[in-house]
Amino acid sequence: MTNTLATRKQSEAIRDRMRQIRSDLPYDVDDVRQQVRQLTDWRYQFRKRPATIMTAAAVAGYLLVPQARKEREIIVRTSGGERVQQPKPATKGLIGGLVAAAATMSLNMAMKSGTSMLTQHLSSSLLKRANHGGASVQERSGYPGSGYANTGNTISNEVTA
Repeated sequence: MTNTLATRKQSEAIRDRMRQIRSDLPYDVDDVRQQVRQLTDWRYQFRKRPATIMTAAAVAGYLLVPQARKEREIIVRTSGGERVQQPKPATKGLIGGLVAAAATMSLNMAMKSGTSMLTQHLSSSLLKRANHGGASVQERSGYPGSGYANTGNTISNEVTA
């Protein structure tokens, strides 16, 4: 096999392309991982398409919940021998069920948001109270081993015994 200038250029171009692919491969794999995480994250999908997700959840709920059994007629016999049929209780229709499901989901999300906001507010209030005056809790208390001693208004860098 002859080693001509054209074959050397071709082989060098192939080697360069392989080097480029090897250097790009970790970044491509990381991009694919990120995309897979994003596509399988239901919160991301809900933020992107809330109406579609709510519709799919309602349809899935409707299909997965078993149908109610056929109710038997309730017949009451009086002492006179008459047969009296009891009226059936009112049932909730499809629209009522969907509205109830949407209201339940909305209330659940509102409760979670409110709880989260309350927790953040309380934690920030406690942190502000703990850091009152700009000094950290460790500096104010003069914990042993912290290297600081609480001497009134100033903090000295003395080790206390």
